[in-house]
Amino acid sequence: MNILIIVGIILAIIVLVAVVAYLIGFYGSYGSETIKPDGKITGKALIVYDPGLTGGTKTAALYMAEDLKSKDYEVKVAGVRSSDAANVSGYDILIVGSPTYGANPTGPIKSYLNGLKLPEDITIGVYSLAGSNTQDSNLVMAQILKDKSIQVKISMKFGNSAFGASGDKNQYSNFVSQILA
Repeated sequence: MNILIIVGIILAIIVLVAVVAYLIGFYGSYGSETIKPDGKITGKALIVYDPGLTGGTKTAALYMAEDLKSKDYEVKVAGVRSSDAANVSGYDILIVGSPTYGANPTGPIKSYLNGLKLPEDITIGVYSLAGSNTQDSNLVMAQILKDKSIQVKISMKFGNSAFGASGDKNQYSNFVSQILA
């Protein structure tokens, strides 16, 4: 009997942690912030992300935003459910990021990409954080846009972990350099 109580308590804790992680990710997808360079603004970028359960794609978005800021871009970093994510006019660059769940981007990211109406002169990049070597949800995102006759300049997967963005900022800087090239 005591073992059943212990197992029940452990399961309850696991469920509680999962619910809290989901709620943090859900509410985190509504926020946005603007990051401005210190000097003259040479362009504007919008980075849209779904934080998922771990927030790793938001961390990656912030790394990219800081790199764009150092290149004199004003950057809006927006959760996929925020009102700022819907307004893509006036931007030179759009970057969309998603965690990978079951080899796919999240449902909100898929819906966002399917509903996008873009100006012709915007440069697009997509990225994902992946759970394994074979899960390339960034390719799924790129295909969604390709099916809409939207050209994606760069599509990249970062890491093999669903538990957050790598601390290696060079990989995000490389992504930014490729999108600006």
